[in-house]
Amino acid sequence: MSRVAIASLALVLAASGCTVVLSPDESQCEAAADCAERGFGDTASCVDGVCVDGAGGGGGGGVDPIWGCLGKVVEPTPDPSKTFTIQVRLAFANGGEAVTDADVDFCDKLDVNCTGTSPDFPKGLTPDATGLVSATLKQGFDGFVKITSSEIVDSRVYVGRPIVAPPQVKEVQLLRPLEYETLANLAQGQVDPTRGTAILLAVDCSGVAASGVRFETPNGDADTIPFYLINQAPTIPPTATSTDRDGFGGFFNLPVSAAVARAYRESDDAFIGESSFQILANTISYVQIAPTPQ
Repeated sequence: MSRVAIASLALVLAASGCTVVLSPDESQCEAAADCAERGFGDTASCVDGVCVDGAGGGGGGGVDPIWGCLGKVVEPTPDPSKTFTIQVRLAFANGGEAVTDADVDFCDKLDVNCTGTSPDFPKGLTPDATGLVSATLKQGFDGFVKITSSEIVDSRVYVGRPIVAPPQVKEVQLLRPLEYETLANLAQGQVDPTRGTAILLAVDCSGVAASGVRFETPNGDADTIPFYLINQAPTIPPTATSTDRDGFGGFFNLPVSAAVARAYRESDDAFIGESSFQILANTISYVQIAPTPQ
């Protein structure tokens, strides 16, 4: 089974110390075969969940598996006659208990209010007793998952680009209002309930969380606060200007509007990719940015 280049957007707020812990993926590999799938050389091995090329090079016959795809990305062609099943567990960020009382809708990216009735975008789903939600989607799903509950901040999870197979998501952990406020305070700001927040995840050509990535958006203004999660804590520029190995950053208090975020390699300003999404009032939009066609 191929490993799909989409990461888990799990966000955990520690009960003590208010430290943010994000888990973009379980690991890069479980065995050497996984490294081969990601484009590393035949000598690569899996060490503590990370692919290490024994030849000391980039692997893949000289092809850089991290950024070698930039400028050459070709997206898979979906077959709309085929479907796949996605399963994801919903949990509270603080404590990890299952979220069982929530409404979950799968929505077309252009259906901002998520009111469409097409069976291709299942609506009205609820988690089971363990927090698990399952849905069958057509290949080429390019939208978001809307999650609402009286106990959490309204959330939207964007897949970033069209997907043709089940993503590698295991769990999405959701913030209570107090946890959201604490996160903003750590970034030296306050939550404006008339605005929304984007939490972004940068991944490289192999689908692994990427360090050294800078995020930009044309949709911010003077009240918007950019941040990066450095050592699991929100850090604002100029103290931090790019992602660490977890690949996370974002923007607090974006104006309500259709939005786009772009990712660049900090070392040389090389364009990595972009993703479009919607910012809604008092809503968190989780968005993945992978290498995209130029």
